Parts: sequence; structure tokens; C-alpha cells
Amino acid sequence: MHTTGNTSESTKAILHTTRIDTKLFWILVFAVWMAGQIPVLGKPFRLLATWVHELGHGLGALVSGGQFEQMIITPQFSGLAHTFTTSKWQQSVVLFAGLLGPVIAGAIMLILTRRLGQPRTALFLLASALLATLVFWAGDNFTRAIVFGFGLIITLIALKAWPLIRSLSAHIIALSFCLNAVVDFNYFFMRAADVGTYSGKSDTSALAEIIGGPHLLWAFVPSLLSVLILYFAFRVSSRH
Repeated sequence: MHTTGNTSESTKAILHTTRIDTKLFWILVFAVWMAGQIPVLGKPFRLLATWVHELGHGLGALVSGGQFEQMIITPQFSGLAHTFTTSKWQQSVVLFAGLLGPVIAGAIMLILTRRLGQPRTALFLLASALLATLVFWAGDNFTRAIVFGFGLIITLIALKAWPLIRSLSAHIIALSFCLNAVVDFNYFFMRAADVGTYSGKSDTSALAEIIGGPHLLWAFVPSLLSVLILYFAFRVSSRH
């Protein structure tokens, strides 16, 4: 009986911890990367990455003084943010905000979760952004279903799950955002984008047209910035 009691207490202690040690952290990095290579397992991560990319475009428009009208996410993991801007610098902010959206979101979540020990706060912020998308910007039923489903699941994890599960969930989502910047590196170098019936320039091609210079330059700049943000996030979050 004494041994069983000790085992039970040890299990409870593990479930109530939010601390992810260095070894487990790097196992999670590898596991999230591997999941991204498997279509079935990678679907939720790709949908979330698409959502945060389009949200980045929209928030870029709002921050620069423009308008964020609606967001569309397709079952093919592509997305489109309808924004209204009146100047080239606003358009540039919108484009950069979308390109860097996933890695910035991942960095914030990783620092909140790993450095500050606040996985619940990180999950609530994420759920709040999903709820805001549902209320203000979701442009069709598929998009509404996606953001509602993710928002509900993440909210329940934040409210009801064991602390360890909350921490693991926040780590996994944060890492999926961060790794999206390097796993889908080829996105920066695409010249065209197809979203449902829409076909047009990619974000980096649009940057080259608005600012000037070769497309390769504006593919390289956000790529480099993504790597630097990712490096900064890993360094800062590792300092418990």
C-alpha cells in the first residue's frame, strides 16, 4: 500500500508540473517536425499555420492604418486575407506581417511557455485570437468551422487539462509555428500563389513589385528574418 501511495503521488506530481526539461524539449522539436512530414498528422499544424499567416496580414493592415475585411482558409491549406490599404508602405507592412506571422507567434508562445512558465496564458492568447477571427474576420463557413474548432479545443485545454498537458500543448503549437518558417522555406521563393479560384502573385513577388529589386532578394529577406527570430526565441526560451 505504501508503494502504491508513493507511485500515485509521483504521478500527480508529474501531471502538475509545467516544466519541460531540455531533453524532452528537443524530443518535442523532433516529434513536431516529423509530424509535419506525415500528411494526416501534419494537417492541424498546417491549418493553424495558414490561419496565423493570414491573421498576420490582417493585423499588419490594422497596425499600419488600413482595414482588415475578412479571411478565407481553404481545405487545401491555402488562405487569403482581404485587406484595404492606400499606400505602398502599408502594403509592405501587410506582406511582411503575413510572411513573419507564424514565426513571431511561435516565438511569443515559446517565450511565454518555456521562459516565463505561463502555458495557460499562451493558450488563452491563442484562443482569443481565434475567437476574434471567428467574430470579426472569418469569411466563409469552412473558415468559421476551423477557427471555432481550434478555439474550443485550445480553450478547453487551457481550462481543464492537467498542467503538464497544458505545457506540452503550448510547446507543440509554438514549435509548429516556429518550424513552419523553415519546413515551408520554399514558400518564400514562390512567384505565384493559387487560393481556390484566385490566382496571383506570391507575397514575396508582390514585395518585389511594390518596393523594387529582384524577387530573389525579397525571398531572402523574410527567410533570414525568420531564422533570426527563431534563433532568438530558442535562445531566450532556454533561459529558465
